[in-house]
Amino acid sequence: MANIQVVIVSATALTRAGLKEIITQSGTQIEVAGLFDSLTEADAFLNSHNARVLITDEALHTANMVKALKRLMEVHPGLVTILVMQRPTASVAQKLIALGVRALLHKDDDLGNTLNYTVQTAIKGNMTISPLMAEFLDQSVALPAKITQRDLDTLQLLTDGMETKEIAAHLGVTYGVINRTINRLLRTYNAQNVPQLVLMAHQILKVRKQLD
Repeated sequence: MANIQVVIVSATALTRAGLKEIITQSGTQIEVAGLFDSLTEADAFLNSHNARVLITDEALHTANMVKALKRLMEVHPGLVTILVMQRPTASVAQKLIALGVRALLHKDDDLGNTLNYTVQTAIKGNMTISPLMAEFLDQSVALPAKITQRDLDTLQLLTDGMETKEIAAHLGVTYGVINRTINRLLRTYNAQNVPQLVLMAHQILKVRKQLD
């Protein structure tokens, strides 16, 4: 099995070096293909290299970072993107999830123990939001008038990284039932996609816990 090629982008040399050290000391089939201080440099590199994962932070390009990242992901479809948030805000986090990033991590996470696992999880198509990042997310999501236990169970299992088929099997119902539940929840919360719904699920479940 070929190694997973990763590119690391950060305007801060110390951040680039630290992330590279974590990757190279992991003993896994993940290797750093390139280090860059801008998404523009990474874009040029990706035009001629088959790296599958981008690890970056939101310090790049400040207000234009989301636009730059969106363009990069459009030009390189299939690129798995992981964000290590330096100064997390709920609004930026929500935009990144809507964009389709696979993981939101916090700079103070125990990245030495979690980063490589997150890369492998992201490659499989799963979404990761670290506990520290979840703490920073806006909890202003309004609960609908009616939310069923199945809705709550589905949201909980989505945050655990389960796919639709796995949720159906776990709850003992058909794939169609869970698929309809997820589609209804997407409409209820105006989520653009399942990863954004997962982000909202973290908020919803936390609000529910506070209210109970």
